[in-house]
Amino acid sequence: MSKFGLWWVMWDNGVYISRMTLGGRVPTSYDEVVQWFKKRYFDRVVFLGNQGENIGYTGNGYEDGRYLALWIMSHISSIKYYVTIPFSQYGSKKLRDDPSKGFANSYWKDWIDGVLSVFDNNRLGFFWSYESCLQATPHDEAHVTEEFIREMAEYIHNHNQEFIWIPATGSGSSVRGVSYLNDPDYDGILTIGGYFDYVFVQPNYYEYSKVDEKGNLGLQYTYEKLVEKVRWVYEELPTKIREHNPNAKITTASIEMEADRTVLGIHCTSPGDCPEGMNCDSNIHTCYEHCRDHHPQKAINYALDYVRALKDIDWKPSNLAYYFSTDFKVIDTLQEQCWRELNEPYV
Repeated sequence: MSKFGLWWVMWDNGVYISRMTLGGRVPTSYDEVVQWFKKRYFDRVVFLGNQGENIGYTGNGYEDGRYLALWIMSHISSIKYYVTIPFSQYGSKKLRDDPSKGFANSYWKDWIDGVLSVFDNNRLGFFWSYESCLQATPHDEAHVTEEFIREMAEYIHNHNQEFIWIPATGSGSSVRGVSYLNDPDYDGILTIGGYFDYVFVQPNYYEYSKVDEKGNLGLQYTYEKLVEKVRWVYEELPTKIREHNPNAKITTASIEMEADRTVLGIHCTSPGDCPEGMNCDSNIHTCYEHCRDHHPQKAINYALDYVRALKDIDWKPSNLAYYFSTDFKVIDTLQEQCWRELNEPYV
């Protein structure tokens, strides 16, 4: 069983820096961050910076990819990892290239070549940072096609590297994603999922109180809906992927466990009291991040609902990905609470 942790980095004044902390404390070294992951049972990490907005960009894909690969290789050791393929430009939602023009001569192929130019035994492969489950459907505004993903996957696999994806599947806005799941007009996972070695579906239950379904928009995203979505990933998605692409590599389909610093209950009286990337709810004097509810205990409960859902459908995934923002104290808080309430570990 492998546990995939997300290692957030950021381009800052010409160099990369790690964004990971422990209880707000900045590590003394990158090796310390590696130990933070390992002590919490993560054996693989994914280096990423949103969908590319925090990843350096000069327009030269080869040099951009090589620079990040060299930084990782020279700073990080003793843990297996995947490196991001940034979709958007630094500090912008603007794309790094036009996917409709194909993969062969794209920025993204050059980026992969730049990363591959740096030899590192710890690198397992690449992470496709574009989260939308609408890609390869008529509703994808970025015009990412199945052919584009297929060619990128073949190129990566031909270099003996793995390819992973963590698609978003539901929110209060169909622009971010929908939960139609079995409708190929809206669910690109069915079409392109088979080109990845691992697909960790984001339930997005922790973040959003509403969910869109075919013919029913803005439904309450209840626990029952979460169970329904997780069950679909477990029971139906692998079959659907194989039906669409029987010749693709065997894909591991699982979910992403989702939580953030809202669970920490950081006190505030104004936004300036909160860590970077958080806001202050002045009504309850608590810093919050992306959770659907700003109360820390409710946030903890929503996070643990993912564990409850897995138990309810009797699924013990062999692999899981974990989003916990940038603070390992999130994992520690949920680990303690999960043992107390459910008599099992969160990670």
